[in-house]
Order: sequence, then structure tokens, then C-alpha cells
Amino acid sequence: MKRIIQVAVLCLFVVIGNSSCKKSTQGLRPVVTGTAGEIVVIVNDALYEGSIGDTLKSILNDTQIGLPQDEPLFDILQLSHNEFSSMFKTHRSILDLRVSSKVKENKIAVKDAFYAKTQSFMKIEAKSKKEMIQLLTDNRNKIIAYFHVGERERKIKVFKKNVVQEIYENLKKREEFVLSFPSGYTINKQVDDFLWISKETPSTSQGMFIYSFDYISEDSFTKEEILRKRNSFSRKYVPGPKEGSFMTTEENFPISNRQFEFHGNYAVETRGLWKVENDFMGGPFLNITFLDQKNNRVICMDAYVYYPNHDKRELLRELEAIMYSYTELTK
Repeated sequence: MKRIIQVAVLCLFVVIGNSSCKKSTQGLRPVVTGTAGEIVVIVNDALYEGSIGDTLKSILNDTQIGLPQDEPLFDILQLSHNEFSSMFKTHRSILDLRVSSKVKENKIAVKDAFYAKTQSFMKIEAKSKKEMIQLLTDNRNKIIAYFHVGERERKIKVFKKNVVQEIYENLKKREEFVLSFPSGYTINKQVDDFLWISKETPSTSQGMFIYSFDYISEDSFTKEEILRKRNSFSRKYVPGPKEGSFMTTEENFPISNRQFEFHGNYAVETRGLWKVENDFMGGPFLNITFLDQKNNRVICMDAYVYYPNHDKRELLRELEAIMYSYTELTK
């Protein structure tokens, strides 16, 4: 009888314990895994090695503009559906391609945080190979944008948990907006009309210049005026290692320029290469110039990377994420 009672009590504790575990873990997701900029592509080997794979690679492996060496937009890790085990389900970015006559409708669907927190998950279904290729081609920009924004937002969430308070308070006081610079960044130079923030390591340099000026006309947003302004500020405040050397724009390299909306403001994004006049240093830059209508001014955020002979895509994406952490303060 005593043995029966002991077993019954033990079972009761197990039931209660399991119930508590279910309640405490309900709705939770594991954190994402995988390398930044990498996408797990789930597609059968035969399809990936054929025209569908060629189309997909032309999209995801397209060259990132504004970098000195060719680097793809994303790195692909291809798996067949049989190989897609639980160890891959928490990957940061997943693209699931399915081609079958059983598919009722050709479509693209996204599911954020499907298997893990902050995960980007996209599923593309088509009835035939031809229709899959058409679906991929027609939605090229949508596919790129979804995974690019996912990478950026993921970084921002991490940065906001560990902001450098000195930089945060400095921007809050002088600019009336804040950016989430993570640990490692420091204020390099500060004058009335120019702020230089950077992160230095023995092998890399990442930085951002922040400056603003009164809005006079739409000419402030032309490619020529944006470059003129950045060259003027960098020549004045960003010296090179040699006497008489300074940072400027590399004019003998394609410079991209596009209009878009940045946090509800009219903006222009400019990408290209910078160099040091009278020296051999150089690398990529990303400039976002936008209108602060409330204060009738133009704000410029100008990021750069120096990492000679190595890939720079993710270092620049880090700075881009910091730019997009922009939060305007309201009085």
C-alpha cells in the first residue's frame, strides 16, 4: 500500500511538472542561428542544379553594389527537403522552394519567426519549373528586400540592447534624434557642425559622420550636391595618415544614387568608394541624406568601412542597421 502511494505521488509530481513546463514554454521560440548574410535554401538537388537554381543564384548571388571587390548580396546554403533537419530550422533566413503538380496556386508567403525568434522565412510554391522561374523573376526585388530587411532589423534589435550611452545622450542633446550604436563605438571627433563616431580594431575601421545644414532648396538632394557636401566635410575634418592627406570620394568608380523614404522623410541613398587623397587607403561608403521637415534642415549620415583585402559587406550592413535605428525625439 505504501509503495502504491509513493508511485501515485511521484506520478502526480511528474504531471504537475510537465504541465508547468508546457505553460512556461508556450509561445517561446529559440534564438536564430547561422552566419549573417546567409540564407538556407530548401530545394531538391535536381532543381537547384538546373534552370531554377540558375535563376535563384542570379537573384541571391547578385553583386552588392558599392563594394570594391565583388561580393554577393547573400550566401546560399542549399539543402534538399530530406536534409532539412531540426538543426537547420533555427537558421536566421530560410527560403523554401516547392515545385509540384499538386500545388493549387503559384504563390509567395512569408512567416516571420516561424521556427525561431527574429527569423525570416519565405515559402515559394509553383505548379511547374517554368512557373517557378517566372515567379522568382517577377518577384526578384521582393525576395531580396525581405531577407535584407530581416538582416537589418535583426541587427537593430541586438544593438538596442547594448547601446553606448555616451553616444546616445550626445545625439539626443545635439541632434534631437538617437541612433543605437552598439558596444565598441566611440566618439572620434566632435565640433559644432560635425560628429565622427567610429569603431577601431587592429585590422578594421568602421565609422559614421553625422552632419546637418539648413534646407534651402531641392538641390540639396542632387547627387552632385551630396558628394560636394561629403567631400567638403571629410576634407575639413578627416585627415589621412600623411601630411596633407584627407578623405574624399573616389570618382573613378560607379556611384549609385536612389531616392526613397526614410522613416517617413524624403531621402536619397548614395553608395560608392572613398579614398584618401595623397595616400593608398580606401573602401566603401554609404550615405543617407534626408529632410528633417520639422526643423527645416537636411541631415546626413555617412558611413565608411576600411578592411583592406577582405570582405566588407557585413561590416557596412552593420552601419546601415545603425542608420535605420534612427528615432526622432519629440518634445
